[in-house]
Amino acid sequence: MKKWIVMILLVILSFTQSFQLVHAAKDEWNQLADLPTARIGAVANAVDGKIYVIGGFNALNETLEYNPSTNQWTKMKDIPSGRGGAASVVVGSKIYVLAGKHQNSFNKFEVYDTKKDEWEVLTDIPFESPSKGAYNVQAGVIGNKIYVLGGNEFFSYDLTENKWKKEASPSFKTQRAIGLVLKDKFYIIGENNNGEIFEFDAANESWSAKKGGFKKVYLTGVTYKDNMILPTISPNRLYVYNDEKEEMVKVVIPNNDIRVGASSVIIGDMLYVIGGRKYNQNLNYTDVADRNYKSVISISLKDLELPNNTETPGDKDPEPTTPPKDDATDEDGDALLIITMVNGLQKEYDLSMKEVNAFLSWYKKRDAGEGPGFYEIDEHDNNKGPFESKKDYVVFNNILMFEVNKYKK
Repeated sequence: MKKWIVMILLVILSFTQSFQLVHAAKDEWNQLADLPTARIGAVANAVDGKIYVIGGFNALNETLEYNPSTNQWTKMKDIPSGRGGAASVVVGSKIYVLAGKHQNSFNKFEVYDTKKDEWEVLTDIPFESPSKGAYNVQAGVIGNKIYVLGGNEFFSYDLTENKWKKEASPSFKTQRAIGLVLKDKFYIIGENNNGEIFEFDAANESWSAKKGGFKKVYLTGVTYKDNMILPTISPNRLYVYNDEKEEMVKVVIPNNDIRVGASSVIIGDMLYVIGGRKYNQNLNYTDVADRNYKSVISISLKDLELPNNTETPGDKDPEPTTPPKDDATDEDGDALLIITMVNGLQKEYDLSMKEVNAFLSWYKKRDAGEGPGFYEIDEHDNNKGPFESKKDYVVFNNILMFEVNKYKK
């Protein structure tokens, strides 16, 4: 009898060490306009403050645009090769869709221009075995390359040269996983024998295994403020991976149904969860969407206490980012600097023109391949909380666009 008690205590102890629990969100889930058609295994991406949902089982060829300001869905041009369980990435105003499944699995590679509402068919992913199945291809963007993993086959696509290159194959095995990019590293999260998370360091061209993962499948995930967030796994928790401590943190949120095969996206501080189907203990998964899951919901992440809340410079050596005084530079007045990140997040900074010019100088140098990969911005009067100062670290590769609105006080 005592032996069983000890074993139970050990199980409880191991569980509490694996997951950290933090405080609840204040906001409730918002019920938004339903999808026109229920779907599972669609890809969803944010571009210029709008959400684009592409494909998915029950709506394989459909492309939809959602405008959060009007809460309306608009049908756009169909994807040429309909599919579900695909992978996707955003580069600028374009969405690249990779692999997936129709009647058969395939290695199709197509790009959608959100500005023109046009699709272009690109060169197929050169998988030797193209039958990867739904949810078994992951993709992420680092620098000017799209990295694509399908089983143990690993490739990169150079966006400048429009060419595929075979990369070193990883030794691990995952199934029904997702891929997320955080701090210029590509992570694979999904089902594997040891419950690990796998990290690809593009700078060193190497894979490594990280602790703190689990054996969950048909996931969806987003990156937000240096965190990888996995919703829909629990009815009242967000799972947040802390890459520094290699642990999964559980954040308490208002109740919602567990979903599998859903899509998720971030715009600003809002997390959107789209479609999917209801989870059951036996995980009797099917590629047929649940008609009750046309639903689209959102919740604010602004007040959540997450492991990492700001961009950090890491181990890079900082360099001076303030340019030398230039008499020709206009430094009179102030300006509102608005930076839009590739994930749709917008940050606003009320700065002097001298500070704005310093940012512009850094950006031009970095665009030419010089200088640090991040920029330090002082929050000044925007500092909230009991802090002496607050600074944001903006990562160059995460910037989609920015604008400067000058004014005089």
